[in-house]
Order: sequence, then C-alpha cells, then structure tokens
Amino acid sequence: MTTDDSTTDQSSTDDSTTDQSSTEQSSTEQTATEDATLEKGVLEQWVARLVETWGYGDDEAAYLSASLVDANLRGVDSHGVIRLPAYERRISERLVDPAAAPVVTVEGSVVTVDANGAAGQIATRAAVEAALRVSRETGVATAAVRGSTHFGAAGFYARWLAEQGAVALVVSNSEPIVVPHGGREALLGTNPIAFAAPTRGKPVSLDMATSTSAMGKVLVAQASGKPIPPTWGVDADGEPTTDADAVTALLPAGGPKGYGLGFLVEILGGVLTGSAVAHDLGNMYNDFTKPQNVGHWLLVIDIARFLPLDEFTQRIQGLVDLAHASAPAAGFSSVLVPGEPEDRTAEQRERDGIPLPAATVAELRELGERHGVTFPIGDHS
Repeated sequence: MTTDDSTTDQSSTDDSTTDQSSTEQSSTEQTATEDATLEKGVLEQWVARLVETWGYGDDEAAYLSASLVDANLRGVDSHGVIRLPAYERRISERLVDPAAAPVVTVEGSVVTVDANGAAGQIATRAAVEAALRVSRETGVATAAVRGSTHFGAAGFYARWLAEQGAVALVVSNSEPIVVPHGGREALLGTNPIAFAAPTRGKPVSLDMATSTSAMGKVLVAQASGKPIPPTWGVDADGEPTTDADAVTALLPAGGPKGYGLGFLVEILGGVLTGSAVAHDLGNMYNDFTKPQNVGHWLLVIDIARFLPLDEFTQRIQGLVDLAHASAPAAGFSSVLVPGEPEDRTAEQRERDGIPLPAATVAELRELGERHGVTFPIGDHS
C-alpha cells in the first residue's frame, strides 16, 4: 500500500456562536460551519472562478483548480482546497504573481524552469510538459524548478506523466519540520517523493512524505486530546513523545532511512535546482517577508525507448497481479499496490461527492464572500 503523506485537516475548532435567545441566528451560524459534501465538478468550477478573481487566466485557473481538487478527490485533503486561504495571502503580499510566466530553458536532456513569481503548480506544469517533450527526443529527461512555491501533491504530476506513457519521479523540498536522525531540532521538510508508471489500468503511483507522519495528523490528535504513537514526533528536548501538544517537530520515516531519503530530496529539490535549502526556505503560513523559493526536481523516462509500451504495461500488469495474488496478513482483506487506496477513495468520492469539514467550509465561504464568488454549499452531513 502507499504511504499517504497527508491527512484531512480537521484540527480547527468550530467557531460558530449559538445564541439561545435567537433560534434563527443560531440556525444561520450553524449552517455556515456544518460539514458539506460537494460534487467534484462543482468544487472545481468554484475554485477556478475564485482564483480567476486573483488574476489568473482561464487556463491557469482551471489547472490550479484541478490540482487542488484532485488531492481532495484522492483523500489527500491537506494538499487540496484547504490551501486556498494561504495562497490568497501570499498573492496579496505580492509574494506570488498570478500573471507571471515561468521561464523555461532546455539544454539537451535537461530542462530548467525559473518560476519567475508564478505559483508552484503553474511552474511545475511548464516543467513536466517540457520534460515530456524532451524525453521523447532523448529517451530520458530531467527538470529542475527553482524559485517556486507549494505545488500541491507531487503525485499529481507523476500520474499525469505516467498517463502519457512515461515512468516518472517527482520530488520537492519544503520548510523544515522534521528532525534529522539523532537530532532534536527540525532540519528538513516532509520532502515528498512521488513516482508513477502506467499499467493496463490506472497507473501504479506512490506519493509519500519522508517523515513518519504528517503534521496534520498531529493537529488532529491535539484537537481530540488523543495520544499519538511515539514514532510520530519529538518534544522540545528532542525526545519521542506520545503527547500531541508537546510535539515541536516530526520524526523521519524509518529513522536513518527516511532521513537519508529526505536528505536526497533536499539535495535534488533544493541544492541542485538553485532554490533555498533548509532554514532559508520561506514558511508558507508564517513568513510573509520573502518568497518561499521552494525547489522541485523530476525525472521522465520514455518507456518506448526501452520496450514497446504494450509490452511494458503487460509486464507491469503481471507484477500487479502477483501482488494481488499475495496472501493477506491478519487484519487485511487483500494486498494492494501503491496508489490503489487513493484510487478507491477517488472512485468513492466521484460517486458520493467530496466531503469538506466544517472548518474548511467556513474558511472557503468567507474567502468566496471577499471575492464575490459565493461558495456552493452542498449536502450537509
């Protein structure tokens, strides 16, 4: 199964106020903070209309919307529409420019992209499209994006490349929140790694953090008052803790293994791309004095240069079938391959709608009101 690096953020408390003397007022305020479920298309259209008011063109708005809603659809809610208020704040502070165009340079099999003030999704789109074109000429292409921002879920780009007949690897550095193995203070970000490859069905895909847990899961535990596993985070003394309120940083996945992978991502995403490294990165939520200067790096392999695509997908489908035929351990009904849990969530949410917690609904309603784009409240749960 895949390791999911994120979780639905339900840590915000319900800030509605109930006035017992006014049933009508109470009902109105409670409605504004109820959970809601929206169809994918409805949510995508609303997000696109919203970001258009920030200055994005139709095409860029649709792409930005698709990247965020895809994360919600697949159950990676912390990388979805919950990010919109932070995106808007960084635009209002002139740290991101909706009208900016990334600058793409191609030299042989190497693509470099200067985000040039554009959003992470827009800069990375330029990188993956250019790298795909180059890979079909050279067999293998690599792309580096510098001066970027949060780009959503890394798997969004890897899966798109796989759907075009490529094997893809995508990484990104991020602001420090993970301690190094043997350390007590945060050094690296959750530094995600994503890969994808085509099959006879949906791509095999992995999108994981190099930390044991996402901070979002710690926040949920804080809100509920529940303990956390001692493998998730450390306290101010650098000691593993089960007290969610005491967590100051996360632990790397698998100890030295996750730390090593996170360090690799920092080298590829930060050092190699010429972007900020470790503590020089701008924090998306807390630092509005400078651009984030995040770096992304990706590798694209044109399968047809190695094997006919049909042969490749037949062979990889055989591997998938072997995994499915494996005997499940106690507590498991079946053995899945990377990406299948998220695919199943996407199928369920395509059918039943995308659930949004009350805190997110309240934020999006307020955001929409400020920009004249009414939030489409869906079914309440």
